[in-house]
Amino acid sequence: MRKPLIGVIGVTAGLYKEKIPDFVDNLDRYFKCFVKENFWFADTISFPALYARDKVDKSFQEMEKLNVDGVIIIFLSYSPSLIIEPVLKKYNIPVLIWNTQQIMEISENFSDEDMMNNHGMHGVQDLTSLLLRNKIPFSLITGHSKQKDTLLEVEKWCRCACVANDLQRIRVGRIGGIFKDMGDFSVPNSFIKKNLGPTVINIDINHLSESAGNVPRKVIQKTMSDDKKKYIIDNNLDDKTLENEIRLEYGIRKLIEEYRIEAITINFTCFKGKYGCEAIPFASISKIMSEGVGYAGEGDALGAISVWILNKLAKTAMFTEMFSTDYKNNRIFMSHMGESNLLMAKNPEEIKLIKKDMSISCANTSTAMFLFQLKPGNITLFNLAPCGENGFRMITTNGYIEDTKLFPDITAPHFLLRIDGDVRKFLTDYSLLGGTHHLAMAYGDFTDDIRMLSDILGIEFFKI
Repeated sequence: MRKPLIGVIGVTAGLYKEKIPDFVDNLDRYFKCFVKENFWFADTISFPALYARDKVDKSFQEMEKLNVDGVIIIFLSYSPSLIIEPVLKKYNIPVLIWNTQQIMEISENFSDEDMMNNHGMHGVQDLTSLLLRNKIPFSLITGHSKQKDTLLEVEKWCRCACVANDLQRIRVGRIGGIFKDMGDFSVPNSFIKKNLGPTVINIDINHLSESAGNVPRKVIQKTMSDDKKKYIIDNNLDDKTLENEIRLEYGIRKLIEEYRIEAITINFTCFKGKYGCEAIPFASISKIMSEGVGYAGEGDALGAISVWILNKLAKTAMFTEMFSTDYKNNRIFMSHMGESNLLMAKNPEEIKLIKKDMSISCANTSTAMFLFQLKPGNITLFNLAPCGENGFRMITTNGYIEDTKLFPDITAPHFLLRIDGDVRKFLTDYSLLGGTHHLAMAYGDFTDDIRMLSDILGIEFFKI
């Protein structure tokens, strides 16, 4: 993930600039050091202390031209809201108000000078009251920069602002259309563009066939050799099936490069055995997803975007789906047809390449697929759910992947997920919120990151 580009502005009052200019000069010096010391995680653009509406407006003009990911406003002293609020109305840039000050504590030697250098909070209250009344979006964090959790929250906000900005320009490739009659994620491409930002590009399956069919044989042979060294090749996987899979891998990579795609979704029902597209490329998808490309099955662009988002926040994410409930042990059996993230393997040296029958898409066809046990650990599930005219909502929950061996009769990636809380309540709440049947998953707890991102995007957020 790239480094966020953040505008940081410090505000004060015109009265102080007029009556006690030395005070404002001192604020300038403090602010310059503050930005240098605390924003090591971002590239920053800052200005001398702003005390008039035209100066605030000019700073936003410059930051808009530079396409900053977000703007952080720091009250160096009191500053009246009406030099800031009218400007925020004009610009569609995420704003964080960091309610902070110079001193960490009020000691017994607290002085008039200390009070003057640390009285920005009522400027924060002035501005936030007005922004809420006028329904102007903003984020708010309160705390001192020496409090590590505060600074981590600011860093997290900057990363989320970066993801929100990049989300507006990503391109999602959909190969083979949408699975027939599957309605939960079936929203128009224009709706996704308008309410979320990404551009969805429909790619004809014949284009993939052409790309895959023109891969040089020496490239295929080299990859086959590398795969056989890196993975355990199951006895049932023949070279012809593996060759077909690798040809598809390079075909997909060509399309990703050609269309400048950062997320992709593939509808397996459109793979009918044509040369270059003998069967859906599960092993290829797993490799590509492990490299950070968003992915979802069955033509689900929203699912692919969800995995892309979680990839940016968590560095590694994968596509998954709920299949069966273990009511007695509060667990859910998670799986899908053949897609998995290789970086999530419990034992990377035990990853298998197996042959998977794909007669469900075309008679007498098969493909290569990775099979391995996922490492146990705490995870976040994330779903991007359409919700009518309001656009989208983000739904999250936490759980734990249990350390259980693969079921020998199931030839698809799978694992058992223990849900925090009662699995019955979770499943009821999830469906009543409109959660779709495809999800993104990552190790760790990224609930707060997703909440911050939803806040920046103006999307509803629900934690189950």
